[in-house]
Amino acid sequence: MEDSTKKTRWRLNLFDIIFIAVIAIAAFLVISYPVGSGGIISPGTQETVVYTVEFQGMVGDTAELIRPGDALVDKIEKRPMGTVVSVETMPSRISQKDYVSGDRIIAVVPYLTDAVITVTAEATVTDSQISIGGFIVRAGARASVNGPLYHGNGFIIDIERGGE
Repeated sequence: MEDSTKKTRWRLNLFDIIFIAVIAIAAFLVISYPVGSGGIISPGTQETVVYTVEFQGMVGDTAELIRPGDALVDKIEKRPMGTVVSVETMPSRISQKDYVSGDRIIAVVPYLTDAVITVTAEATVTDSQISIGGFIVRAGARASVNGPLYHGNGFIIDIERGGE
């Protein structure tokens, strides 16, 4: 009886050489460009950023609980999002079809309230983005936050760099 299972030795081929070269080049680039000295990943600078969030469709009088000085926290990641500077509440409005004329009209929803909140926070500002604790702040980005006695979902509608 012969043993039909032979052990084959590993042999270096062209693919292995290319793979090892790519790994070596990547390791060299990471080591030779330190992060702190403006290398591959720039850490950015700390600036005060004022941004405005519009919370839409808050149920009942929930929007009335928002007060200046409230600390906001990201609902999902639990990271700080800044401090409320001002709040403006208004009845919630929706676009709906008028079945008599066929036009679109703006109608007030009686049991919902919208809140426009101005928030200030310390942010990391780079050439390409503004980040508050890892949350990328951009106009049009969805924000889901918790306050002391409320929570809200809405969109960032305005950003101002440089403070108060």
